[in-house]
Amino acid sequence: MPLFFSALLVLLLVALSALFLGRWLVVRLATKWCQRKLQAELKIGSFRFFWIQNVSLKFQQHQQTVEIDNLWISSKLLSHDLPHYVALCFGEVRIRTDLQKVSDLSAPFSQSAGVDQKELSFSPSLLKIFCQLFSIHVDAINIMVLKVDTSESLWHIQISRSRFLLDSDGKRLICEVSLCKINSKVLKSGQLEDTCLVELSLALDLCLKVGISSRHLTAITVDVWTLHAELHEGLFQSQLLCQGPSLASKPVPCSEVTENLVEPTLPGLFLLQQLPDQVKVKMENTSVVLSMNSQKRHLTWTLKLLQFLYHRDEDQLPLRSFTANSDMAQMSTELLLEDGLLLSQSRQRIVCLNSLKASVQVTTIDLSASLVLNTCIIHYRHQEFSHWLHLLALETQGSSSPVLKQRKKRTFPQILAPIIFSTSISNVNISIQLGDTPPFALGFNSISLDYQHLRPQSIHQRGVLTVDHLCWRVGSDSHIQRAPHPPNMHVWGEALVLDSFTLQGSYNQPLGLSSTQSDTLFLDCTIRGLQVEASDTCAQCLSRILSLMGPQSGKSAVSRHSSFGESVSLLWKVDLKVEDMNLFTLSALVGASEVRLDTLTILGSAETSTVGIQGLVLALVKSVTEKMQPCCKAPDIPTPVLSLSMLSITYHSSIRSLEVQCGAGLTLLWSPPDHMYLYQHVLATLQCRDLLRATVFPETVPSLALETSGTTSELEGRAPEPLPPKRLLNLTLEVSTAKLTAFVAEDKFITLAAESVSLSRHGGSLQAYCPELAAGFDGNSIFNFKEVEVQLLPELEEMILHRNPFPALQTLRNRVWLLSFGSVSVEFPYQYDFSRTLDEAVGVQKWLKGLHQGTRAWASPSPVPLPPDLLLKVEHFSWVFLDDVFEVKLHDNYELMKDESKESAKRLQLLDAKVAALRKQHGELLPARKIEELYASLERKNIEIYIQRSRRLYGNTPMRRALLTWSLAGLELVALADASFHGPEHVVEQVQELDPGSPFPPEGLDLVIQWCRMLKCNVKSFLVRIRDYPRYLFEIRDWRLMGRLVGTEQSGQPCSRRRQILHLGLPWGNVAVERNMPPLKFYHDFHSEIFQYTVVWGPCWDPAWTLIGQCVDLLTKPSADPSPPLPWWDKSRLLFHGDWHMDIEQANLHQLATEDPYNTTENMHWEWSHLSFHWKPGQFVFKGDLDINVRTASKYDDCCFLHLPDLCMTLDLQWLCHGNPHDHHSVTLRAPEFLPEVPLGQLHDSYRAFRSENLNLSIKMDLTRHSGTISQPRILLYSSTLRWMQNFWATWTSVTRPICRGKLFNNLKPSKKKLGQHYKQLSYTALFPQLQVHYWASFAQQRGIQIECSQGHVFTRGTQRLIPQAGTVMRRLISDWSVTQMVSDLSQVTVHLMASPTEENADHCLDPLVTKTHLLSLSSLTYQRHSNRTAEEVLTCCRS
Repeated sequence: MPLFFSALLVLLLVALSALFLGRWLVVRLATKWCQRKLQAELKIGSFRFFWIQNVSLKFQQHQQTVEIDNLWISSKLLSHDLPHYVALCFGEVRIRTDLQKVSDLSAPFSQSAGVDQKELSFSPSLLKIFCQLFSIHVDAINIMVLKVDTSESLWHIQISRSRFLLDSDGKRLICEVSLCKINSKVLKSGQLEDTCLVELSLALDLCLKVGISSRHLTAITVDVWTLHAELHEGLFQSQLLCQGPSLASKPVPCSEVTENLVEPTLPGLFLLQQLPDQVKVKMENTSVVLSMNSQKRHLTWTLKLLQFLYHRDEDQLPLRSFTANSDMAQMSTELLLEDGLLLSQSRQRIVCLNSLKASVQVTTIDLSASLVLNTCIIHYRHQEFSHWLHLLALETQGSSSPVLKQRKKRTFPQILAPIIFSTSISNVNISIQLGDTPPFALGFNSISLDYQHLRPQSIHQRGVLTVDHLCWRVGSDSHIQRAPHPPNMHVWGEALVLDSFTLQGSYNQPLGLSSTQSDTLFLDCTIRGLQVEASDTCAQCLSRILSLMGPQSGKSAVSRHSSFGESVSLLWKVDLKVEDMNLFTLSALVGASEVRLDTLTILGSAETSTVGIQGLVLALVKSVTEKMQPCCKAPDIPTPVLSLSMLSITYHSSIRSLEVQCGAGLTLLWSPPDHMYLYQHVLATLQCRDLLRATVFPETVPSLALETSGTTSELEGRAPEPLPPKRLLNLTLEVSTAKLTAFVAEDKFITLAAESVSLSRHGGSLQAYCPELAAGFDGNSIFNFKEVEVQLLPELEEMILHRNPFPALQTLRNRVWLLSFGSVSVEFPYQYDFSRTLDEAVGVQKWLKGLHQGTRAWASPSPVPLPPDLLLKVEHFSWVFLDDVFEVKLHDNYELMKDESKESAKRLQLLDAKVAALRKQHGELLPARKIEELYASLERKNIEIYIQRSRRLYGNTPMRRALLTWSLAGLELVALADASFHGPEHVVEQVQELDPGSPFPPEGLDLVIQWCRMLKCNVKSFLVRIRDYPRYLFEIRDWRLMGRLVGTEQSGQPCSRRRQILHLGLPWGNVAVERNMPPLKFYHDFHSEIFQYTVVWGPCWDPAWTLIGQCVDLLTKPSADPSPPLPWWDKSRLLFHGDWHMDIEQANLHQLATEDPYNTTENMHWEWSHLSFHWKPGQFVFKGDLDINVRTASKYDDCCFLHLPDLCMTLDLQWLCHGNPHDHHSVTLRAPEFLPEVPLGQLHDSYRAFRSENLNLSIKMDLTRHSGTISQPRILLYSSTLRWMQNFWATWTSVTRPICRGKLFNNLKPSKKKLGQHYKQLSYTALFPQLQVHYWASFAQQRGIQIECSQGHVFTRGTQRLIPQAGTVMRRLISDWSVTQMVSDLSQVTVHLMASPTEENADHCLDPLVTKTHLLSLSSLTYQRHSNRTAEEVLTCCRS
């Protein structure tokens, strides 16, 4: 027994010795192997059975250590928590390394990795058994990495409860790694305190599948939970982020980089190809915090789920010809993000993401991709984000390497495989606050995109884009998320609103170089509820966005220019339809403007493009007081500036033709305040455009300037090549109805209405036609044009023929304006002040000219081109002054009463006869009461008949309306321009030639208006009628006129410029417009031929003529000069200068001799035959045969009492003025604020030197001209003729009564001076070679006296004196004429007594068989009378 125990003890000692020896041997072998292979020192603290403690592995050269507290082997039998039967368990593992020397560590491992695969090969069945039985468990792992960034930096990683499992099915090896918790920190030691750069904590499950035969990784699965990362400020300032890309770029082989540079590849495709066949990454409850401790700021990003799935099937058929040189295996990729949230330090949401899903799938047929985004809300505040952007900028400064830069320059390869892409994005709202610009936000409900790229026989691309309720807001409150705007409303600040947008398109490109087919493009777009708002805020935001995107470089502009020159054959068709379109411009100064389009349709192709508009309205919102503006239909918008029911625009590119058609209802309502509103909006829009242009193309202008200067220097000294002629655009415009209304003042407006307007331009010619055109003033239809045709022609053969009568013209051919009117009618209502509206309109025109031309000088450095000629044709022209309706009705009622008085008298006679017959029949039995009833009944019947006739007065015949009617028929006017009198210098020369009697100013004339034309005019009939009088006031037949006409307006001095106030309202207030006060003057040299010229006048027409004068005064506004107005004779001397020759075949003057304007029998008829009339300044000359007839109702009194053949009558006018009566250039008008001081009691008179005080008239009648006629002057008088002349004189010298004057008629103007009261001296001279005078006592009895004389001379002179009447009542001055001198000289005077033996014959003619009895003969007779003599004296009296 002791022996047994001894043996057992010996065995135990041997076993222990063998155990200790084996332990020592194992430790020794392991230590030697580590020293030889790993160049490291291995230490083992204690070694027990399946238990090792305090294991230390130290790399001396690299200062790296690995320490393990405990290492043991356990089993599932001992612990149910273990998954397998055998488990290798580690306690706490500590790893310490230096990052700066980590690169040297790869050499030993690379040498050890070179072991032959045969040494590592083992049986799959053995591997399967090993994997099912074996697992590794680690309680804790602590990793400390020194010198991560600098020598004072530290990276600490702590991993708790790690598990490593292996599994195998014989074909692949599955490795599962489970890390319950990972904590990681990057620390940096500073002088004051230690700072943390990065903090990271997470839980991780990793599953790797490796093919046993191929030794390749086939699948990887990564599950991450509760990832929490904190990135501190020091991380971005360190070198860690800069070293990452450089370290990552080192493993990339140079051959691969070279290959990538040669052949372009898709970005990320190489990375996908390097991934295993199956990849799954899932991250749940992720949180990332960016912390900036220096400013106490942090950002927090939380994500509920991030999932990445990747699957590649190498066994299936790949996608052939993915690119030109490669195929692509079947694969599918999916990325999913859910519930992402980015918060600031104030817990405000910056990014809120509900879900994002992106997937890519490659099959043997095509490549399909999809993107689905739901609910993404982004609030960017630059004030908070600028610090983080600065940190990111520091991070990206050194992150680029040459390889990455080279990769950025790679181009995308040409994908030959079919591609299908679909996108669905919903509920997105992005608000941005940049700080230096107002905030803005962009949001939409949903956007979906479907795109297909196919390559069967050609490249075919098609896509569908749908947008639902897109809104871009700008302004101070735009970052606040709002609900969608109400329907049919616009919220101010929403720069862009799209209720719905749908775009469908396809593009087809044939393949092959020899293909003759063209590329085709088809687009179909539908937009509903489009709202666009342009404002300064919007422009600033857009400019800021474009500046952040980066300006365009000059290379892109060059590439655009170079590609533009290449001809690309493309067949395209575009179909665009926009419904409910509203365009707004918003200004802080002038409110807003709105353009409404109910429907916009655009249909375009390579040949023809058509734009159709239904319901177009331009309106103004002068003050924006509400937050929303209604978006009504076009007809429902109140007070629009412009409205149009339909507009169609068609463009034909092949023939360069543009056709515009406007439907019915074109209306324009214009006013100066509205124009200023529109002007400000246009200026603001142009400023926004310039701001955006300067942002997008900042180098465009300088580059163009440099190119221009360079080109100029190169072409200096070389003749410029002629440019090819530019092909003009053919234009056709058609307007159904148009009405334009312009308010020139608050209560003054002008209206222009037209129907069926057509305009066309072909080449250099322009043609317009309108069947009816009307222009109204203040609601009165004044001008009416019918059959209007306007043409602008480069030349016209007819105008060349019109130039032939003027040999002095230098220009042979010129452009022509051809105006043709079927009829032109002008009607002025009674007492309508046309001049006020016209003056306001001219002031508005001056204001517009100054507003849009600015301070541009009048004189242009380039010569003004010759204006075109004018050819005007009017078939019928009428000018009407309407009469007072009350006076017309009063006259018609008076005529009715006269006729009814006659008719009632006839009825009374019939009743008297009937009563007399009854009395004869019944005698005294006829009651008196019955007779009274009959007469009373007749009286009532007369009243009823009068009332009935009064009511039916205008039933059959319309009421007379005209006070004066001036009508022309067959008017043709030609105005020729010529280079010889074009320009200010030539016009002044023409003025001096046409008006030589007027002294020309030594300093010259400064003219603002100057023109000169050669005129040629033909008129078939020229008729002027007063009311419905039976005789025409003027009647001219076949009038032809030729000559020269010059119009000038002198530039007024500062004192001759009046200021017209234009009320524009707020915010502009009142605007003063300077108006030139000097009048427009005309200089003429005319020669006319007239077949018949008839003038009718009488005192009975003077009341109507007074009303006509009042109407004429309302046509022209009185001068602002407070001087008394000029009478018409002085005004004509001021405005008209030159000569006028008239050759009249037959001229007639009828002087009415009764007070009845409707009488046509009683008048004195002056009849000229072959009259030659010459009018020059201060003189009228009449040459022709004159017969003066007395026209009476009696056949006996009608006679030609004066016959003067070959008469030359000269009227010399001597104007008595304070200055030179011909010096009209010295007249200087003054505005009321520039009046000079005048003596007390004296009124200012700007016309003082020019105004005539009196007129001396000299009439000379010369009959001594020698002509071939044998007729002699004669005078035929009857005693009744003398009595008729006495009545005629009484009628013509009767005093006229005031017409429509006084307070009742609102006419308090002083009465105008009559020309007859202006005469101071009148002289008459008569020269005749012979004269015959017949005086008959009676036409019936034919007894009289005959006086004959040969040569004679008669001269008389009289003076007029105006005597005021006594009394306090203001009355007309009494005209007193006195003869101051009378001289007569007659020779060979013979007097005979004549008698006829017979009575009046049947023909009522004088008997030719008249017996003459000699009474007296005188050889000479002289008579003189002077005012200083008291008696008449006969100087010589001789009797033969």
